[in-house]
Amino acid sequence: MKKNIVKVLLSGASTIMHSMIVPLFALIFTIYYKPYAFYNLLHMEHASFAFNATIVFCIVLLTISITRGWLYLIGKYKEVSKPVYLVWCIGEMLVTSLFISLYLVLMDHKEIHFFELAGTSFVMMMAICVYPYAFLWLGLALHTKENEDETTVEDTSLLRFHDEYNKLRFVIAPQAVMFIKSEDNYVQIHYMDKGKTKKFILRSSMRALEESLAKHGLVRCHRSYFINPAFIRIVHRDEAGLIVADLNQDGYESIPISRKYQDAITKLL
Repeated sequence: MKKNIVKVLLSGASTIMHSMIVPLFALIFTIYYKPYAFYNLLHMEHASFAFNATIVFCIVLLTISITRGWLYLIGKYKEVSKPVYLVWCIGEMLVTSLFISLYLVLMDHKEIHFFELAGTSFVMMMAICVYPYAFLWLGLALHTKENEDETTVEDTSLLRFHDEYNKLRFVIAPQAVMFIKSEDNYVQIHYMDKGKTKKFILRSSMRALEESLAKHGLVRCHRSYFINPAFIRIVHRDEAGLIVADLNQDGYESIPISRKYQDAITKLL
């Protein structure tokens, strides 16, 4: 299955990597190459260029860490498209530039208008940080493609479960899966193994698994459940008047079926 590069970029490991690499690259680039516009802004009478560059590094580190943390949380609950991700990256640079400009105004450049400083800072930040942004995007895209190429030789009939860090945790024949239940940041995979019912707990979300589950014949019956129609014994109303499915295996409570999924479930039985 082809992985969404934005989902890879929003993983926990990628978020930490991004929060460290972008500020560090900006600091090294600024000190080593001394871009003319930035050098003039950071070179003050009472503070050295290197000192101010280090303060700017701290501002970039703090700002990027916060914005990346927010984006990571958003990505866990909502789909983030490529255009939205790109706009977010530009927004990160804009917010960072505003804080850098505020520091410069307070320190020494009171004679320069704040928004003029902000404009210069924004242009410089975009010119410098476009490299680590691009390297991270391309690097993770190539890494993801290599992993996909490795899995193409594997049996595509098997259902593979990856955790939130894209690490393969569980592989099973889809016909052995009875149902999958979502609880907070985890999913419970209930399955049959040599005639016995078992359970595997995976740190992931239904949203991340939905496409793969649907391709392998599992059907969504509730916002928190996917079910294998082959294990449904009967669909009926319970005492509360709700539509539920009973499994053909003992020891399990009835699985709820939401109104929007009732027709799809009954057509498969």
